[in-house]
Amino acid sequence: MKFLTGDDTGLIKWVHVENQKVERFGARRKGEAVQRLCWAGPPDAPEAALGIAYASGALELRDLAGRSLSSASTSPEVKCLQACSAGLLAVSSDGTASVVSEWGQADAFSESAFQGGAAATVEQFQLQGPVATAAVDPCRPSRFAFGGLENDVKIYDLERKEVVWTAKNVRENTLCLRVPVKVNTVGWATKMCPSRSLITCGTGDGKVRVYDANAQRRPLFELLIGYLVGSGTGGWTGAVDDTKRPQICSKIAQVRGDDWALLIADTLGVIREYDLRNLPKAQAAAAPPGRKAHWKIANKELPFRRGFRGTMGAIRDMDVHCSGDAMVAVGLGRFAYVFPTKGRNMICKVYLKQKMNCVLMSSEAMKKEEKDGKQEEGEEEPPEDDKEVDEPGDEELEEDKVEEGFSDDEAEDAAAQGAKQKRRKASKGKTKKRKAT
Repeated sequence: MKFLTGDDTGLIKWVHVENQKVERFGARRKGEAVQRLCWAGPPDAPEAALGIAYASGALELRDLAGRSLSSASTSPEVKCLQACSAGLLAVSSDGTASVVSEWGQADAFSESAFQGGAAATVEQFQLQGPVATAAVDPCRPSRFAFGGLENDVKIYDLERKEVVWTAKNVRENTLCLRVPVKVNTVGWATKMCPSRSLITCGTGDGKVRVYDANAQRRPLFELLIGYLVGSGTGGWTGAVDDTKRPQICSKIAQVRGDDWALLIADTLGVIREYDLRNLPKAQAAAAPPGRKAHWKIANKELPFRRGFRGTMGAIRDMDVHCSGDAMVAVGLGRFAYVFPTKGRNMICKVYLKQKMNCVLMSSEAMKKEEKDGKQEEGEEEPPEDDKEVDEPGDEELEEDKVEEGFSDDEAEDAAAQGAKQKRRKASKGKTKKRKAT
């Protein structure tokens, strides 16, 4: 199994889990953080090419070896980069949406190379801003949902070239005050239930709203994160955390066979999984949002399943393997965390030096570990010790002594203790020389 990561310095790295190896391509680009990654190959081979969006708005098409094939540009701060029916869709924070049509056409690719020109043609149109997130409908790639701060969820149709649905805010709270709109992340649940246009929305005030665009404009229900179940801890204190943490990234995926789940993470690094089995039959809650009766209904419709341990720092992006057996999360902690969707123990974590912005998993299957010469299903051995990875073009970074690789707390502690003992011996030697003189 392997996956790609993009960081704040403009580097893209391949992480090979079983081989415990990290490969990178591209060079550091000041002010050019990699904000989004997506597969941009033809429908029959989507992983034949890689689409990259940088902080300046530059878009690139690369092959899997890292060679640049084509380029385009859009507005800065790209919040979404996904394949759609018209090609590759990029949505920026100011509402500028760009469609690179030729990248998504099958005739633009040969068996191993891109056949287009040096610069791609981009079709742009304007959306209502600001935009914090956007997502393409997997069942109907001709439409996508977007939203942002005081910009409620909307659905835009690329064929009709207009907004076809706009969400409506919840009613006033018990103090007759307007509830602010803070859309941070959206996701589609149409693959699980094609007959309904179900949309999940994570907000900046620690809530999850579920919409059905075919039924009504207001959310069916609003789930308060951590109410009665699944409350996070206050970091190192171990106390219960009642603060409403902003939910900054989410993923709807099929896990453990036929089960569907909503994975959502916040600025504290807490990753939660919610069960979606009740969502296809969910109806609008009778009690208004903001009341305990409504939150209890929401907890029944969207039950909490599990949390993931061992993470630190805000999680900026997540992705799930196509088989549904593994999930990877990256963020400000500079680690990439790989979890099994079935089981409690973390598969591995990878220290990648820089702050991560995005992650993209390959469809390559995970190799099963062998134990005592026999292959045992469902069992995984702990990761081996750190291995040094020599990367080309890294000579200028000799002052950075931290090696890229798979972390091992025991090995790190032993190395730190050994270095400490060496410093003590050196200081004792200097003291003896001074006394002798």
